[in-house]
Amino acid sequence: MKSDIRCTPCLLKQLERSAKALNLSNDEYNTLLSNARREVPQIPLSLPPNIYSTRLLEMLYKNGADPYRKEKARHNDEVEKMIPFVREAIERSENPQRAALLAACLGNVIDLGTRESTDTAEIKEFLEHASFARDDSALLLEKIKGARTLVYVLDNAGEVVLDRLCADFLNVPLTFFVAKEQPILNDVTVSELADLGFPKERVLSTGSNSLGIDWPTLNPEVRNLMREADVVIAKGHANFESFVDGPQEAFLLLKVKCEVVAEKIKEDAGSLVCMHYAPKKNG
Repeated sequence: MKSDIRCTPCLLKQLERSAKALNLSNDEYNTLLSNARREVPQIPLSLPPNIYSTRLLEMLYKNGADPYRKEKARHNDEVEKMIPFVREAIERSENPQRAALLAACLGNVIDLGTRESTDTAEIKEFLEHASFARDDSALLLEKIKGARTLVYVLDNAGEVVLDRLCADFLNVPLTFFVAKEQPILNDVTVSELADLGFPKERVLSTGSNSLGIDWPTLNPEVRNLMREADVVIAKGHANFESFVDGPQEAFLLLKVKCEVVAEKIKEDAGSLVCMHYAPKKNG
């Protein structure tokens, strides 16, 4: 998927928010934004939005900086508190596996900010009435029936706890989880997954901190595993941006957050999507 001129102001705002989280001095902050604005014309719009964004953000992530570290931990803790209620709601649903796919989108829909208690009624309401605007979940679940291997490409902290629960309900014998090698925004990293109950032997790194998947630099082990897997699920906006028009078949699970992606999917912004993507065959 190619970037759009409309991506630029959105990505600059994202950079500003991240820079503020680093508690830079005024001079450092202004220098960073000036450098970013000079960099923008050098980044071709032919790149996918996730790579465009990574190119701008990488100037923030030097010397192991992780401005969202505390926020990520807080979101993980908050969602862990929700899990018993989410699991119960899924188990009581008519189609638990489909409900688990919807639950994986719950973190996009319900505010993950700090709160004293979990609103279980809100969770129940979501799982009873939410639906996918673009709905290829029946095809996904049909493929899951006979699958032996699943590769699940993760996205943000907080949501990742729901992804773990979703994978439990899909119950594919060999499920592998893919996460970032180094921090970027609030994306989960491989080092954080061990504390969240993910089995170490089933966790793989993309090999970088690129948002989504950067195909030219992707860890060859992950590339080969995806190629051989029975099913690939990729979660979130940045993964959508990198998989669509890319080389790998996958099911893309996300909430549509911007008009550029909405136009690509042909669904409204704010919609939940479970979309099957398959690359066009040559000839």
